[in-house]
Amino acid sequence: MSVHGAMQEKRLSLKNEALLKRAGYAMAGLRTAWRSEKAFRQQMLSSIAILALTAAVGPGAVWWALIVMALCGAAATELMNAGLESLCDRVHPEFHPMIGAAKDLASAAVFTMNTGLTVVLLLMLGSRFL
Repeated sequence: MSVHGAMQEKRLSLKNEALLKRAGYAMAGLRTAWRSEKAFRQQMLSSIAILALTAAVGPGAVWWALIVMALCGAAATELMNAGLESLCDRVHPEFHPMIGAAKDLASAAVFTMNTGLTVVLLLMLGSRFL
């Protein structure tokens, strides 16, 4: 079997793993992000502060759902950005304009998601206090 065929077979076997095994891979990814990505740690700490603020404000269930979804989206986007940057650095460690553009696009996705989170938070606060 070729190297490519063996890699393809391994990927397929991982794809069909049991749910708990796949969840273990996800937890390993979260541990890696926490240990190696300052931006991810900052995202998580700001999420805790936002959840505490939301609890103090006491909005309704819909606002809670919007805040939690926006926080999860921001965290997921940060994880994807970190994964892309790690892959780019591994595959092409020296500078290349296309690698730089890919990293910039991923960073822009994080910025866009965090901007949306901020808008949701401000709208929730405005609906409560204005």
